[in-house]
Amino acid sequence: MDSKNWHRVKAVLGEALEIAPSSRMAFLDSAGLAADMRAEIETLIGFEDESADMMQFSAVEFSKDFIDDDTPLTGRQVGPYEVIRELGLGGMGAVYLATRIDGKFKQQVALKLLKREMNTSALRRHFEQEREILASLDHPNIARLLDAGTTEDNIPFIAMEYVDGLPIDEFCDKGGLDVHARLDLFRQVCAAVEFAHRNLVVHRDLKPSNVLVTHDGVPKLLDFGISKILSKNYENADSATITRMGVMTPSYASPEQLRQKGVTTLSDVYSLGVILFELLSGHRPFEDREHDLREIYDAVIEKEPIPPSSMIERAPMTRAAASEPASANAETRRQNAPRTGRHAAAISSQSVRGDLDNIVLKALRKEPERRYASAGNLSDDIHRHLRGLTVSARPNTFGYRASKFAKRNRAGVASAAIIFLAVIAGIVATLWQASVARAERARAERRFDDVRTLANSFLFEFSPKIENLPGSMPARQLLVTRALEYLDNLSQEAGGDAALQSELATAFEKVGDVQGNPDNPNIGDLKGALASYEKALVIRRAQLAADPAGGDAMTNLANNLEVIGNINLNGGEYDKSAAELSEAVVLRESVVAQRPNDVAARTSLAKALRVSGFVPFYESENAKALELFNRAFAILEGLKRENPNDPTVGYLHANVTLDIGDTYGYLDQPEIAHERIDISVAELAAERQKHPNDNRIRRSHMIALMKRALYYREAVDYADALATMNKSLEIAELGLRNEPGSFQAKRDLVLVNKQRAVIYKYLEKPRESIADFERAIAISQGLKADDPGNMLIWYDMGGTYYDMGASQFGLGDTKSAIPTLLLAIEHCGEVLKKNPAHNQAVRVTARTHDFLGDAYSTIRDYPRALENFRASLGHYNQLKTSGKSITQDDKAIALIEEAMAKIEVKGK
Repeated sequence: MDSKNWHRVKAVLGEALEIAPSSRMAFLDSAGLAADMRAEIETLIGFEDESADMMQFSAVEFSKDFIDDDTPLTGRQVGPYEVIRELGLGGMGAVYLATRIDGKFKQQVALKLLKREMNTSALRRHFEQEREILASLDHPNIARLLDAGTTEDNIPFIAMEYVDGLPIDEFCDKGGLDVHARLDLFRQVCAAVEFAHRNLVVHRDLKPSNVLVTHDGVPKLLDFGISKILSKNYENADSATITRMGVMTPSYASPEQLRQKGVTTLSDVYSLGVILFELLSGHRPFEDREHDLREIYDAVIEKEPIPPSSMIERAPMTRAAASEPASANAETRRQNAPRTGRHAAAISSQSVRGDLDNIVLKALRKEPERRYASAGNLSDDIHRHLRGLTVSARPNTFGYRASKFAKRNRAGVASAAIIFLAVIAGIVATLWQASVARAERARAERRFDDVRTLANSFLFEFSPKIENLPGSMPARQLLVTRALEYLDNLSQEAGGDAALQSELATAFEKVGDVQGNPDNPNIGDLKGALASYEKALVIRRAQLAADPAGGDAMTNLANNLEVIGNINLNGGEYDKSAAELSEAVVLRESVVAQRPNDVAARTSLAKALRVSGFVPFYESENAKALELFNRAFAILEGLKRENPNDPTVGYLHANVTLDIGDTYGYLDQPEIAHERIDISVAELAAERQKHPNDNRIRRSHMIALMKRALYYREAVDYADALATMNKSLEIAELGLRNEPGSFQAKRDLVLVNKQRAVIYKYLEKPRESIADFERAIAISQGLKADDPGNMLIWYDMGGTYYDMGASQFGLGDTKSAIPTLLLAIEHCGEVLKKNPAHNQAVRVTARTHDFLGDAYSTIRDYPRALENFRASLGHYNQLKTSGKSITQDDKAIALIEEAMAKIEVKGK
């Protein structure tokens, strides 16, 4: 309260004390006082009733020294502190912002001083008790005690941590915090209160203004001024007198506090319940009664609060500000100030109805023993609600209300018969509620099965029928979104249902297939695919843990790991991929050991070995890759003899043959490479004739033809290379016609167009070459727009710009080549930002800088030429240092060093 109003307070107080106690409230109503002035007068009137027990002077005498003292403390020294300004003022003391001035260190504190006229032995003991309480409470969410002492005229003071923040309710409203954020903040307050309770301290005045939240969002519990230490040493008349003074805030006080009964930690639990009620609804449980002390006392003690969700519906926007009630003190007046409406925008009644209503009402129960046993239990129930678990709070049933009615009105109950009828009514109500609960549970189970069926229909019926339709991409994306919504809801209800858990894992994997399985038609959402597969992975691991020797559990987990490993492999995450694929191989080997004659198990092991071989292949560890490919090939040779018409066996056998040929090419054994690739092409052509609608075989045939064309190109047989690449392109275009929304089909067109463009360059057909490059880039740009975080697309574009720039330079168009090569550097650079160990991107970057060096040399920009040659050598050396260098890299390094030497000679 502003000190300039103290003379007015003194005058009205003197008049009020001359009036009979029964008429004082009416007198104050007619006095036209501001709410804070009235609150202070009511507090001082309360002192009059205690004066006989505490001190032998009246309320006016009790306050006169301070009221008459207009000398401001601002600028004055208190101990080692200089007062800056007043922070708060009340009936017994004042709090100031002060700064330390003794030169030891800079520090701002909240300085609390006892009023001079209250410097009595009783209140000094209470003040010392507060200091001891604060000294025992070292917690990140409790304002710390920093210092204590006395002024020159022996007035005690306490220096506390200065908290620059807002009351918790204002902080939540101004920040527009949602329910989840408010509950997280409130749980921190509960932790602080629980800590105080463990240290045998009850706060007894918990309210929003005593919980300040810093600008960083850290709540701090303040003001243990009327706290109670749960120790026999403090169970004395002084502390009782302080409690009887009524300095706690009635709206937040527990029924037992207002009755002046024994106060325990459960009293603080009640106050926490009021704060939570207010944070959720924007209102206090009985704020419509706060205009009158007697009414608020009666409401807190006797009236059951309505649920906070009902309060939101009743008064959703602001507290009524038409009248400013004569509340119990200045705090209540502040709490009655009108709200801005931000709270209503953040929280709906629907978000509070149910568990949160029950949690709040349990904390607010009249009987302490029916509340939460501790602030920690209250916090735990909120945590369970946030996790979607059941809570311990239960609705306030009709039977319970009936029994409470009988207890409160025992004197007016005519006979035991009425009580008996109330009990019978409670039993009937309980049975009725149980019946309703059974019906609700049956309806919930039916809804659950409906959602379950719908999710499976989306994934296993609807998805395959639309994936090949032109323009189906938006529908497929929407399908994924809706399916994930259903599945996430189902997963919260799955609990220990093993069958449902298995269904969920399969469904999440199916969503992942649609999102980004490299072996299936997909929409190119690799990040989303990984998230879906990893949800399934958690379930698959739990299933294997429950059945460690189960072949099906091992198979399902291996399937999942292979797809995740394949996605990480395509993204250049080789370390992750190696770990996942190696685990899959071990699982497959265990299943084959159990089922040595199982064709599916042996086929799956061969596939796992093949996919695992790609990790060392892309890491330029070709000998290790060849070992894994050969192990897969040996298994598939036996399977093909046993099952010559099995399309999966035939498809994998041809693919592993192709992989072995490709690896021999990198091992500088071109004859074996060409032989194996030709065998693969022939096998896949035969498999396509037997299984013309198998998209896996079709795509593998396309890739095999593209590889054969590349080897024809290296053999300088450009005509055959072009003819073979055209066959590959024809199959790729067929794939896109069959699957117009497929990311994979579009990417295949990028790869084939890019490779054909290079062949056109060697055939000295620049117009056709540039057209193919531009076609590949246009498709890639569309894919990047759909999924800008997909590093596989960025790598493809980097490689395409590199080949295009090299072609432009080879065709003598240096002016166009330089900006194209710079685009290659840019796109590969994005890949390397995410994964610096992406060796393929490192190699493309090295080669691009090499060509840039040549291009700048051609236009005689030798400084830039040398800069790019050095950058190229740096990337090649990175590959050598990591052991990922290949023979072609050594040849490139020698040519770069030769080019740099020539430039240096020219410079001299």
